[in-house]
Amino acid sequence: EHYDLEDALVVATFLNSFVRRADVVKMANMAQLVNVIAPIFTSETGLFLQTIYYPLQQFARNSHGASLELFVDCPKYKSRRFDDVPYLDVSAAYRDGAVVLNVVNRHLTQPIETDILLEDRRFTAGAKVFEVGGPDLRATNDFGRANVATRSRDISAQGDRLRYAFAPRSFTSIIAQIA
Repeated sequence: EHYDLEDALVVATFLNSFVRRADVVKMANMAQLVNVIAPIFTSETGLFLQTIYYPLQQFARNSHGASLELFVDCPKYKSRRFDDVPYLDVSAAYRDGAVVLNVVNRHLTQPIETDILLEDRRFTAGAKVFEVGGPDLRATNDFGRANVATRSRDISAQGDRLRYAFAPRSFTSIIAQIA
């Protein structure tokens, strides 16, 4: 099975729902980790990381502690089955003075800029961003070719506010220290 960017965004959306419903979902695992239907694909000569590897990696590394209840206000779209589907699918976790915000931007062509506001805390430093994206929804990885990967960078955050533009068709984790 070869996964594409769309698969990575679906995996990130599922993982967001697990974090949002941490009161019910106490543990989740992935049965296949290498080859067949897995995030890591190997051959006799090497390996490559499938697109779904990257959201799994970010959640496993960073989304620990308490799940946070969020208020999300963003543009919406209509689907065949549902009205008013938010473009941003969001979850957050808090542990040891750090908040992790996980965001899937479902919009295919537009970045969505938003303010992230803390209700009763303040950002104590800048934040680290880990963004998973690719040139289009059908982008795949293969031996010697990583069209979908995680890019990281630092951003600033001041007081109770952080402003960020989430890239179209992307999954982003933002990690920030708060007090």
